[in-house]
Amino acid sequence: MRKLSRREVIPLIGGAIATVPLLSFRSIATTDSTIQIPKGLKKGDFIGICAPAGIVKSEKEISEFEDILHRLGFKTKRATNSTNKHGYFAGTDKERAEGFMKLIQDKDIRAVFFIRGGWGCARLLPYINFETIAKNPKIIMGFSDATTLLNAISVRSRLITFHGPSGNSTWNDYSLKYIEELLIKKSKVKYENKLGDAPIKTYSGGQSKGALFGGNLSVITSLIGSGYLPDWNGKIVFLEDVKEEPYRIDRMLMQMKLNGVFDQVNGIILGNFRKCFAEEPEHSFTLEEIFEDYFMNHPVPVFYGAQIGHTLNKFTLPIGADVLMDATNGTIQLIHPAVK
Repeated sequence: MRKLSRREVIPLIGGAIATVPLLSFRSIATTDSTIQIPKGLKKGDFIGICAPAGIVKSEKEISEFEDILHRLGFKTKRATNSTNKHGYFAGTDKERAEGFMKLIQDKDIRAVFFIRGGWGCARLLPYINFETIAKNPKIIMGFSDATTLLNAISVRSRLITFHGPSGNSTWNDYSLKYIEELLIKKSKVKYENKLGDAPIKTYSGGQSKGALFGGNLSVITSLIGSGYLPDWNGKIVFLEDVKEEPYRIDRMLMQMKLNGVFDQVNGIILGNFRKCFAEEPEHSFTLEEIFEDYFMNHPVPVFYGAQIGHTLNKFTLPIGADVLMDATNGTIQLIHPAVK
């Protein structure tokens, strides 16, 4: 039996939580009364479509996303840089930052959805006014390269943001269900894989509470030391990636380990790592062997396979919100609604 950490001896509270064995539960006071939750969505609301990173390759890409949102009952406004082209970016750094900030300051807009990732969000950080975002709280959603802005805004503006589909994602019924439950119905969502989803692999069982932060592994590691990531103490971290060979995943996980992240967090959730295969498999570890090396029997709960990231069926997760994760069963439960 492993030794309890100092955070594990805090008494458990609540009926459902009280049924969980103490030895399997890490607990810490995580609720932060200073973090803002944005207002939820309703039909007729305006959603801003933003291109903060990679170039939008055609007008059709934007209009198809607008059609999806219009069919869902929303109105849309485009960022001023939506069709700009600057190398592989949707405009210069200043143009993309200005396009985003204008949507933030537009009083009619209730949410800002990113149309695509790629690369470029980190280059916006010097031009983002986090105080203005805090004064104009609204739903901000995307994933992949948008991991930069989502975490930076949650840290610097003290606002819950949302890791969910971008405009060029597949907006199927599965993904829409989580958006509806989270952003419209204001539910305390429980995230769990359904029949036919990726199987859950538990590396270290048990339950744990903490504020949820994370996103794309490549992006998270690129921000270490920048001041735009949270203090990881007591947090739940979730990670995903796409088209990275196992040795690269190994390198990035080691960077996080050497920076003490895995020693500080209360739990680790590994999402979808699509097409993360070795070019020469006969001379490589598999992705699962890498995960086993880092996380098997880890001191905090860890599971792999959550529907997070570059996958057809997506969870929409609130960054900065308190959650209860269950690594044994592969579930994530919101403790409070993420919108008001």
